[in-house]
Amino acid sequence: MASTNTSDTRPTIRGVIFDMDGTLTVPNHDFALMYQRVGCVTGDILSEIETWDLERRDAANQIIHEMETEALSGMAVMPHARELCAFLDKHKVPRGLVTRNVDKSVAHFHKEHWCVTGVTDGNTDTSVGGTDSNTTPRNRLAPFSPALSREFKPYKPAPDALLKICAEWNVSPSQVIMVGDSATDDVVAGNRAGCFTILLDQHGKWRRDGTENDVKKTDDNGVTADNVLRGEMVPTEIVSCLSQIEPLLREKYDVGI
Repeated sequence: MASTNTSDTRPTIRGVIFDMDGTLTVPNHDFALMYQRVGCVTGDILSEIETWDLERRDAANQIIHEMETEALSGMAVMPHARELCAFLDKHKVPRGLVTRNVDKSVAHFHKEHWCVTGVTDGNTDTSVGGTDSNTTPRNRLAPFSPALSREFKPYKPAPDALLKICAEWNVSPSQVIMVGDSATDDVVAGNRAGCFTILLDQHGKWRRDGTENDVKKTDDNGVTADNVLRGEMVPTEIVSCLSQIEPLLREKYDVGI
């Protein structure tokens, strides 16, 4: 972990902002196929298509819309997300959401998977708000608020959405944590806003600059990248599971007002 806070200098956290896809929900988007179908050749599909002519941009947005709509049927809440958010709610820490997905997907997430009393996501974890079967009711959790989708521009990695949420909460960004699974979007946006950042790296994809096993890789579109965290991509903390965040907060931060 990157943080070196001691018990005498622990910062106070008065808000947590979450990414949605791959963070609050289990990854189920085939981004490689989306990039291929759209014809995107850079690492940022949304920014790239905005530079295209209207006809090509409309066609690309239609493909993205179709694939995002198809993905709704397979949406599932990430294990331990409810437990973590119940902990934050208990300590009266507000929860916000910033995603590059659309309003429709955020509404579906809240209505069908989050603000419900029954099980709709197929999870079988036994955490707080969880269940040990597919029929036992879950505890109802409040929605994330504010919840900003890509209809709010500029979207991540720009910090604007995060700063807007901090302003609505009337808290300093230095008292807020951004949690997400993308080093290039979530971590960069959080760092630019002046927030603490937690990178959810479930599969050990990322390496800190200077460590071994740095790998150059080329995706299906010929875009070359690496797995090294550098500059604005360096998070305050790295976790492999949402279940690690609550003990991390207890150890290194003062949570709540």
